Amino acid sequence: MSDDPVRTRLRSAAGWLDFQDYFVRLKSEPRVVEIAYAGGAQARANPEVLAALADPRLGAIVICPSNPFLSIAPILAVSGLREALRVSAAPVVAVAPIIAGRAVKGPTAKIMAELGLAPSAEAVARYYGDLIDAYVVDFADEQTIAGLRVVAAKTLMTTLADKEALARTVLRAADEMRRRA
Repeated sequence: MSDDPVRTRLRSAAGWLDFQDYFVRLKSEPRVVEIAYAGGAQARANPEVLAALADPRLGAIVICPSNPFLSIAPILAVSGLREALRVSAAPVVAVAPIIAGRAVKGPTAKIMAELGLAPSAEAVARYYGDLIDAYVVDFADEQTIAGLRVVAAKTLMTTLADKEALARTVLRAADEMRRRA
């Protein structure tokens, strides 16, 4: 995303913590009340990333089922990256990291609850907002989200076949969004 430093910082009752300290040493136990991405606004996006996002041949941009606050938001905090995703001609398809109110792995649901958000696939979609064109959710979370194309699939990947099936679903959703455009 950038060659410049961007540090994920989490504020708890004990004060500000670096992400690795929170995640590894403290095992994600402190209650998170705020998250900041130090250096994000000053960081310069990698020019090759910006060029790839602007390439008219780009078929899709996929936001994988990662923690939206700890994995995706630091990327989006880099100056210009969110806007580059928003204006790209390629459809942006996100895969929900929450299944039936539970995180696929890691502290996503815990952090969402601590920040006052319902730990749900719908809340993640609202967090991404107008950045995404289509959203792949697990069958357990199949519902309509206003203004968004929602595709239900098995999103918990335990086998290679599961991974391949989900990848095909995501690419089909992107193809459909391109045809609609």
